Amino acid sequence: MTENEIRTIMAPLTDGYMLLPSSVVAEVIEFTSPEPFKKAPPWLLGDIAWNGWQVPIISFLNLIEKTSRSVLSRKARILIIKTLGESNQVYYIGLVIQGLPRLKKVSSEILIEQETKKLPKGLFSKVSVEDEAAFIPELSELTLIVEETAYGN
Repeated sequence: MTENEIRTIMAPLTDGYMLLPSSVVAEVIEFTSPEPFKKAPPWLLGDIAWNGWQVPIISFLNLIEKTSRSVLSRKARILIIKTLGESNQVYYIGLVIQGLPRLKKVSSEILIEQETKKLPKGLFSKVSVEDEAAFIPELSELTLIVEETAYGN
């Protein structure tokens, strides 16, 4: 691994991938139907009990694209990520993914940022990694959006 490489996880979505630093990934689990929140937007699917924590489960594509394009396939999983201490209530977030994520060493040579006019809240960047489209979430903002929507803070 060279100096400018980052160990990442490429998690498959319905359309493209989510690119995350491997250090934020806690676990990948089988999809379990979450307990729905009252009056939640379509992207906030509910929460599940995981290792003693209540973890809100979200559809990231539905959040950033304001559509319900994300479907649950038989390969659906939940990627549990750490929120890095940005919240007093949300310590983990579950992201619905479509299959098993893969490890990927990413460097500036293979990461190409896509030009976009304005990014939606919760999205840091749209990129391509070796010709595969990927979304990089803004984790601190995502945490605050989930906390406010799920728990009203």
